[in-house]
Amino acid sequence: MTHMSEHIRVEWVDVDGGGAAHHSMAAIWAEQVEHALLRTLHLAPDRFPRRRIEVDFHHPLRFGDRFTLDLRIAQVGTTSVVYLWSAHIRGEPCFSGRTIAVFVDDTGSPQPVPDAIRAKITPQLPQSVDRSTHLARVDPHM
Repeated sequence: MTHMSEHIRVEWVDVDGGGAAHHSMAAIWAEQVEHALLRTLHLAPDRFPRRRIEVDFHHPLRFGDRFTLDLRIAQVGTTSVVYLWSAHIRGEPCFSGRTIAVFVDDTGSPQPVPDAIRAKITPQLPQSVDRSTHLARVDPHM
């Protein structure tokens, strides 16, 4: 499994003075779903710290809103993992983003993703999909 969806409710602590979810929550919610995915795969989330986070906002979320956040592993590099994620409420996109995480050893130094971990997190493509063009067709809204 290289994807996960979670239903999330916007809590009071998540909103700013204007009543909308604070922009930082998008990255926090994505990280929560990422960690849930890694735990499902019996992998330690602390081995994959963030290197880069990008977010596009489409529609504000407000206190009490319930939305779905979909996250998937899009690519596994030598030392990195690329996650694509998007949130929607009643079919309307709220935000979408991309996280690049790097596999690290006990000292926090980047290391090649071990083969055993790579086997668990490498996206499985249907046999009819051309791997050379797959990443070029990634939909940012999943």
